[in-house]
Amino acid sequence: MRAFLGVIAAFAVSRVTGYSMYAMRVPNGDKVPGVTALGHLDPILAGPMNEFGMDMIDADFHWTKEFCMKDSDGDGQTNGQELGDPCCEFVHRKNPKVRWTEGVSHPGDASLKSDPKLWEGIVCEETAANTSVDAGQEAKTEAVEKTTVQAETVTEDTEEPVKVSSQKTEGANETAEEEAPTAAKDEAEGAAPALFSSSLLSAVVLLGLLAFVAVRMRRRRSQWTLLPQQGRRTQ
Repeated sequence: MRAFLGVIAAFAVSRVTGYSMYAMRVPNGDKVPGVTALGHLDPILAGPMNEFGMDMIDADFHWTKEFCMKDSDGDGQTNGQELGDPCCEFVHRKNPKVRWTEGVSHPGDASLKSDPKLWEGIVCEETAANTSVDAGQEAKTEAVEKTTVQAETVTEDTEEPVKVSSQKTEGANETAEEEAPTAAKDEAEGAAPALFSSSLLSAVVLLGLLAFVAVRMRRRRSQWTLLPQQGRRTQ
């Protein structure tokens, strides 16, 4: 009988040791009042897993950020808030940091909740960093918008002189187009008298040449006529 009781006691001790081993993997896992098997429906005798235990299995028995931020029992408080790690800073063996040890509650039992005042004034570093990043992003966005507005203003100022210059160019082109036919007409009118004078001069020269040729031919004919008469006189 004593041996049987010893076996039972040893088995119970081994089970409690096993539960404690898993409890050490989460913040304050061994400090929840009246709970030995944190991941089971029966907090003392164990048995079937509760929702917190199932989520722990899904997290491969690691206190991950997702597991910490999850509300396993659906009571409106995250697992981290109920176990004293609202900023999810706890890391098994490497960073066993918790914000409080008194006032923790069971993350697998919706009837047990922690006092929200415990984390009311806590600002997580990641949240502060995100706020700083958001502020920097807003400042950067404002600077970009300001630069865009300035660029648009410069563009408008540049477009106005270009528009005026374009209007001047169009006016100059229209004036040139209007003056071109007039200049051509004046040139044509000025060229007509010059052409007439040149033609008249050519005609006069031609008539002079014809008169010269005619005179020369008459002289030759006269010489030819005198030659027979001179021969007769000589005989």
